[in-house]
Parts: sequence; C-alpha cells; structure tokens
Amino acid sequence: MIDEGFPQQSSHSSLGFQEKSEVTIVQYSLHVADDEFASLEKLLSEDEKERSFRRVPEVRRRAVVSRGRLRVLLGHLIGIAPEKVQLITGHFGKPYLSEFHQNGIQFNVAHSMDEAIVAVSYQSVVGVDLEKSKNTHDQRWARLMAPTIFSENELSERSASSDTIVSADILDAWVAKEAVLKAAGTGIGDKLRKCQLPADLPKVMIFTDLETTSCRLVPVVLQDQSPSCSSMFGVTLVSLGEDAHVAIACSSLTCELTARSFDRVLRDSGV
Repeated sequence: MIDEGFPQQSSHSSLGFQEKSEVTIVQYSLHVADDEFASLEKLLSEDEKERSFRRVPEVRRRAVVSRGRLRVLLGHLIGIAPEKVQLITGHFGKPYLSEFHQNGIQFNVAHSMDEAIVAVSYQSVVGVDLEKSKNTHDQRWARLMAPTIFSENELSERSASSDTIVSADILDAWVAKEAVLKAAGTGIGDKLRKCQLPADLPKVMIFTDLETTSCRLVPVVLQDQSPSCSSMFGVTLVSLGEDAHVAIACSSLTCELTARSFDRVLRDSGV
C-alpha cells in the first residue's frame, strides 16, 4: 500500500459530525507512455523532483505520475496551470493546497501498484485508502497480519463468529482504519490497533462515471488521540473493482459518493 500521506491538522479536525458530505473519488492509472511521463515530470517542483530521485526507478516513475496527475487534477479544479499549483507538505508527508489556493477543497490520495485514487470534498476533511489484492495475500499472511491490524477486542469478536480470519477481512479493516486516521490527521504510527472498527462496517458499490450514490458511514472509536483531534469520523468500504479494497472516511455519517475517471473530470467543469 503506497500512500501520499496525511492531512495537516486544521480547524476542521475539531468539528463534530456534519449532516452530509459530498465526496468524489477520482481514479487514474499510474501506467503511462514515456511522452506523458516526461510531460508530467516537468510539472513537478524542484523539491518534488529531488524527492523522487531518492526512490528506485519503478517506484520513482509511479510517484512522478501520481504527483503530476494530482497537479493536473487540482489545477483543473481551481482553474490554474498544474505547475502553478502550490502544494505544501504537512507533518506526515501529505501534500495539501496552500491557503492561497485552498478554495475550500479537501483531498487525500492513495495508490497501490499501478492504480491511484484521489478523494475530493468541498464540505469535509476526507481520508481515502486503497489496497490491491495480491497473490501474497494468502491465509498465512492473514494470520501474521491480524494481530497488527485488529485490537484484542476486535480479534475476540471475530474469533467468536468465525474460526478463520481471511485476507479480505484484513485488507478491508486495513484500508478502513487508514482512511479514518488519514482523515483525522494523526498519522498511522502504532494507531491501527487503537482504531476500533464497528462490527457492521458497511460497503457501498459505485460505478465509475455513473450517478451519485447515497451511502451511510459508521462512526469509529479512536483511542489515545491528541486533544486537538476529534474522533467524529464516519467510514465506509467502497466497492470499485474485484481486486481493489477501498475505504473513505469523512466527518459525517451520510455521504453522496461519486466515482469519476481522471479523463472524465478533465472534460467536465469540476467534481
């Protein structure tokens, strides 16, 4: 799971639940032709280019495409050239728009293998996470990962209902918890086991470039938080494809959720 980081703490973090949020998930591939890669690389700041060179070539290429296309997306939404988008890095490595270009946009980015998603909202702080299923996500992997993802209470609850924790359960819990922590702005650290998920974690199926879907989110319990960080976040799993585990979190329990392809957003006036 590769992630662009976490939202900077802001005044939004101390707010309670909103009545409803509107969130758009923008999907794009990190696999591009060489000419597009070269064009996207030119959009990056010198600092972004320097950071990319610290990575191995394959990872660097994905990082350049992810950041370049993020700049294209944000530039389109706020009406400026991509290279003029002012992105500032927060405490946990998350890029966010400078106050000069904020325009009410909250966003969060995640990518796994060659696919990336950006969650965008004008009403709420938002967190998103993505993990693509791999052949290595087998039963042995699930047994090893379960104690690092689930709290003791969660493990007890799952053991009471089933003898086996399957890899899909691990991946769903993982993306849900990371989405919440990214929305809260705390960073992950050792907090995955302290983020208590409800037993009835919902999942909504949405289809790219079709109608908006209304969905419910469930509240989570975040233990040992900073006093400045609210626990008032809802989360839902999102079905975007067979091998993709996705979750979104925001400060409401009702969400109008839309999925858009990168190209569709660029053709439209916004999200």
